[in-house]
Amino acid sequence: MCYHKFMADPFYRRKIVNLITVQKIVTLHYQQLTAGYRSQTEAHDFWEIIYADRRSVTVEMGGADRLLMQGEAAFIPPDLPHAVKCPEDANLFIVSFECNSRSMERFSGAVPVPPSRRTLLQAIMTEAYATYRIPDFDPALRRLELLPAPAPGGQQVIKNMLELFLIYMLRKETEHTERYFVSEFESSENLEEAIVRYLSEHLYEPFSLDGLSGELHYGKTRLCTFFKQQTGRTIYRTYLSMKIDEAKVLIRRGLSLSEVAYRLGFSSLSHFVSTFKRFVGRTPHEYAESMQQ
Repeated sequence: MCYHKFMADPFYRRKIVNLITVQKIVTLHYQQLTAGYRSQTEAHDFWEIIYADRRSVTVEMGGADRLLMQGEAAFIPPDLPHAVKCPEDANLFIVSFECNSRSMERFSGAVPVPPSRRTLLQAIMTEAYATYRIPDFDPALRRLELLPAPAPGGQQVIKNMLELFLIYMLRKETEHTERYFVSEFESSENLEEAIVRYLSEHLYEPFSLDGLSGELHYGKTRLCTFFKQQTGRTIYRTYLSMKIDEAKVLIRRGLSLSEVAYRLGFSSLSHFVSTFKRFVGRTPHEYAESMQQ
């Protein structure tokens, strides 16, 4: 006798509470901008995120300029006039979307994006290219067009990953929350290249061994020991050397020494000068003068 159909259901169905729900994607861009570029000031009734993927840009928000360093994102709420100005060549990732969730009110201005969250932005853009027809450069893009054969579920994946990114960005970053697992690099050379690549992508930020460790899923001590054995140099010294190479590029472009020191995250101009002289054998001022001869 099948009496179980009439018994009370012993399972409780818990309703999912959505912290953030993205209703619509409006635009997706990856822009490679040249020095001197300035966009038109615009305002619209949806959210926009501008992420500085390479080098820094100035974002004008509500009439006030905000320097957006590499690795930072500007959250622009609906109806706020804004524009982008590039003092140097820069790469930007821009996504605009409709979202009526009240939790979005907690976003304002520009905030650093932890390395573990940047992978979500990269994944969104990768999925966008498999789903939409993305032009090489069109700051006036007003409508996303689907590819003739878009990736199955691509629009939903983009929506879900964007919601995930926003939720993670709302959470407070606390120490000791990362769990490290063994990364599966095919060789020691691959791991060394991954370390150097991470350093090169974070030249405009203060050095963070925790960030490197979290990105590669290796313990800090293990990474430092490995890199020293492979190269004969410490990770931090390699990082400083790369910063100084970047400083030479900025000096040749005519930036002031104080601006170079600030952009590259040195604690003071004197710290920058002493570090530069230690690696180059002359001061930044002497190097700048030699470039003019």
